[in-house]
Amino acid sequence: MFILSGAIGHVVWNILLKQSSNKIEFTRAFTLLGSLILFPFLFFFEPLPKEAWPFFIATMIIHVFYKIFLCKVYDYAGISYGYPIARGLPSLIILILTPIFFKDDLSFLNQISVIVISIGILLLVFAEGKFKKINFRGLLYSLIVASIIVSYSIIDAKGARLSNALIYLLYYFALDGFLFNAISLFLFKKNRITFKFFRNNFKKITIAAACSVYSYFPAVYGFTVGKVAVVAALREVSILFASLYGLIVLKEKGGYLAFFSALLILCGCVVIKLF
Repeated sequence: MFILSGAIGHVVWNILLKQSSNKIEFTRAFTLLGSLILFPFLFFFEPLPKEAWPFFIATMIIHVFYKIFLCKVYDYAGISYGYPIARGLPSLIILILTPIFFKDDLSFLNQISVIVISIGILLLVFAEGKFKKINFRGLLYSLIVASIIVSYSIIDAKGARLSNALIYLLYYFALDGFLFNAISLFLFKKNRITFKFFRNNFKKITIAAACSVYSYFPAVYGFTVGKVAVVAALREVSILFASLYGLIVLKEKGGYLAFFSALLILCGCVVIKLF
């Protein structure tokens, strides 16, 4: 349930990002707010272990690119298209890479459950019947985000295992907003955040900041106590929540394929829970 609640949080801030008029400005705002709130807590916790710093620095840099390309995804694709690709493919890729990087011996049922969830996720991409008309630009940015997710999932799993998951994530979120805004000053000079922007979007910015911080804690903690591929796949149930939001709230056309995809995802989660 801890990981599933984090998945819901991840969907919420992604929906808010998709709905924002200027995605770079919105990202700058909610990451900065999160860092401003969490930075003082660094003085009350133990420092990050030296052996974890290379992984921490790497993930800080990679997450900058993650946010930039995620904004691109939602500039050119809907949440029911870009989100399933970006979040679905990493589960399969991580499954292949896990024995190499972590030497985790996945059981047959573990492998089946990851594959079932991934297939269900990827089928959601075609839930609107878009077999002939492909959004190549949205697809390209979604594939880039998927590859970035694979990278930071492996790096964060390594870094968190070399330290304390809570400390590792506290450092990340306390510094992430400052780093992203510093880089944005040079890369996105036109996307400045102002007091007026904060005031007009304060509620959404606050919710996005809280959800983005909370959503990743269950995943990284899971990386430290469970098998990476299984935890990553279970976290991708967020795609089911995003799809339901699109079908029910946004009135997107999904039909039987979306329903079948949802059943596959749920079956995969049940197998993971039972075995």
